[in-house]
Amino acid sequence: MELRRFLSSIASTPPGPRPSFQSFHVLETILVIGREAPIGRKRLAEILGLGEGAVRTLIQRLKDHSIVSVLGRGGCALSERGEELLRELESRMRDVGPVRLELPWSHPANYVLIVHDAVGRVSRGLEQRDEAVRAGAKALMVLAYQGGRLMMPGVSDLSAERPEFASRLIEELRPVDGDVILISGGDSLAEARRGALAAALTLL
Repeated sequence: MELRRFLSSIASTPPGPRPSFQSFHVLETILVIGREAPIGRKRLAEILGLGEGAVRTLIQRLKDHSIVSVLGRGGCALSERGEELLRELESRMRDVGPVRLELPWSHPANYVLIVHDAVGRVSRGLEQRDEAVRAGAKALMVLAYQGGRLMMPGVSDLSAERPEFASRLIEELRPVDGDVILISGGDSLAEARRGALAAALTLL
C-alpha cells in the first residue's frame, strides 16, 4: 500500500484551497505523461477532464516530488524518478484499455485494468466499486483469476455458473494467476477509465 499512499499524498490537501483533482488523477497523469511526453498542460487538461489551473497545480506537485520535468513551452515529461515510478506501476498492473465485451449492463463505454498479484487484497469488491462510482463510473465488475478459474470474490464462481462468459473473458483478457480484473462501465470512455483507475488504486 506504500505506492497507494504516495500517490494519495500528492493529491492530499495542504493548508490552502482544496485542489479539484484526486488520487486517481495523479495515477492517470503519470500514465498519460509516460505515454505521450512531451505533453503540454492544455492537452493534459483535456485528457484528464480538469481545468488548466488544476493541472498546473498537479504538475507542480509532481515536480516537487521529482516525478516530472517541465520542458518550457514543450510541456512536461517524466523525470528519471518518474520513469522508475512508471515502471513500478506497469509491473503491478496492466492497462488493457477500452474493450468490446458482452457485459451485464448497457453502458456504452467499458474499460479494463488488471492488477497483478492482488487476489488477496479483495474481499467482495465493494471498496473497489465504491471508488469507481465515486470517480464517475456507472458500474464496476471485480473478478479474481486463480487456479485457471474466474471468481467474483466472496460472491460466486463465474467459471462454474457462467462458463461460456468466463471462458470468453479469459480468452480476451489473458489474465495470469493472482490477477484481479477490473471492468468499469460508463457513459463515456473517460468515465469508465477513471473508474477503473480509482478501483485499481485500492489494490496497489
